[in-house]
Amino acid sequence: MNGSVYHNTRDLIAYLWRESDLRRSPATIFVIAASASRTGLIWAINETAARGGASLWMILLLIGLVVFMLWTVHHARMSGQKLVQDMMAKQRRRMKDELLAANTTFFQSRDQGQVFAAVREHVYEVAQTTMRIVDVMQAVVLLFFCLIYLAFQSWISIGGALIAATVGVAVFTLTEIPARRALARSHQAHVTLHDKLSDLLRGYKELRLRRARRNDLSMRLEQIIDDTRRVRMEYERYFSLGQLGGTGALAALLISIVAILPLTSITDPVTILQIITLMLFCFGPIETMVGGLPGFVRASVSLRIIRDVEAGLAENHEAQPDLDAIDHRAGFTSVELRGVSVTLTREVPSSDGKAVDSFTLGPLDLTLYPGQSVFITGGNGMGKSTLLQLLTGLRYPDTGEILIDGERVTRENISAYRSVFAAVFSEFYMFRELYGLGAEDRARLQHNIEELGLAEGVTIAGDGFATLALSTGQMRRLALAIALAEQRPILVLDEFAADQDPARRHYFYEELVPRLARAGHCVVAVTHDEHCFEKCDRLIRMEDGKIVSDTVLRETPAEPDLSETA
Repeated sequence: MNGSVYHNTRDLIAYLWRESDLRRSPATIFVIAASASRTGLIWAINETAARGGASLWMILLLIGLVVFMLWTVHHARMSGQKLVQDMMAKQRRRMKDELLAANTTFFQSRDQGQVFAAVREHVYEVAQTTMRIVDVMQAVVLLFFCLIYLAFQSWISIGGALIAATVGVAVFTLTEIPARRALARSHQAHVTLHDKLSDLLRGYKELRLRRARRNDLSMRLEQIIDDTRRVRMEYERYFSLGQLGGTGALAALLISIVAILPLTSITDPVTILQIITLMLFCFGPIETMVGGLPGFVRASVSLRIIRDVEAGLAENHEAQPDLDAIDHRAGFTSVELRGVSVTLTREVPSSDGKAVDSFTLGPLDLTLYPGQSVFITGGNGMGKSTLLQLLTGLRYPDTGEILIDGERVTRENISAYRSVFAAVFSEFYMFRELYGLGAEDRARLQHNIEELGLAEGVTIAGDGFATLALSTGQMRRLALAIALAEQRPILVLDEFAADQDPARRHYFYEELVPRLARAGHCVVAVTHDEHCFEKCDRLIRMEDGKIVSDTVLRETPAEPDLSETA
């Protein structure tokens, strides 16, 4: 057998044997019982036909075999379906846990279409193979019993049946390699299709403002749809040709039995008729075996894709939270960034193909205290957003250390460290459901919605919002309302006022930020509103990934004396 088919199928079956409940499932018992009852049924039918009629006990035996066969076949299939659903749930739970435990680097570097396809389509394909194993197992056991029965009829027919099965598998292996390549191209086409559909759904306003953009996206979607259809037809054609090899071999075997066996003196006409009946009965199981091979190929390709995603998750996996770590939601005395730095890299086009572009933030020294408002300013690309990711624990520094209340933040306790922050980033996602908000949080959220002027457009219905049909500025205020409802000691805002009207900006700088600081919160806000710089307690300027000035404009009660540094 082709080595690729053997090794990939063996690897897939070993994975399913290890990860599924196949070893403990009653499916195997039902498969054996169903196959034995089917073989017994064909024997009883042949015996009845050979004797020219059925006695009472033979009729009862036939009825009993049929009932038992139907019962065991049903339970074998339902046991197999339970294996599929349990396996699928297990894989999705594991990937869900791994995704939730992954750091931000994974999400910033991994194509979302590939992750979505792995969780939805490829997990299903791999799990479905447990059902294929049950079906193939049933076919193999049935053939085993039938071959034993056939051995008492004609050894020549046994040899022909084995040759037919071998020819069918051999023909399939010749088509497996090109089919596998087409499957890989089909996967990539589906990922690209997902990304382009995401562009269509998320960029509907921009597409309607420019006809050329809309037409360009339409043509690319047409091309991707055609490519997806073409590669799918390509691998289905290879699989069909492989299955035709098995069907053709079986047809040739039946013709040989009819045309050649009568020429031998060792086989009488009644035996030939019984052999033909038995072979017709075995036709389905043999087709099941050969027809199941494409499913194993699809599943092995899906397993490779799942493992690739899981490998990326493992490389960017955060340590499990330290259960003994202190939860800082109640407050803090200081947060210190001491000599922290991080280097960001990305691939960019160049004359030689691809080059690596890098940006280094730091080293930085920064200490925050309760009860102060801190504004961060600087040009675009100076590292302000990356600084916020470091500060909030979404990125772990390459060098240096972060301390909270004098305690070093490690990869083990960084989850507890994050509990000190609530944030509205420049690129935020608004959940429709109120995840993690209790009754008191929701009461505060409702109050904040009214205070921020959102009561007419935002309604809490059940566990979520009735609608999110809001403007960009309103959506950002709703994100702020949720962040305030969490009542975390440090509030981080990235360009919050950029989308607000003058009245909302005035409320933000003149009322909200000072009120939060007086209440003991630390407010860290990235802003370009130079006319409002004097509203903060402390102003930090950044250039080229470094803090070039840290100016104290107003002393705060909880803050020691600080002097301007440059």
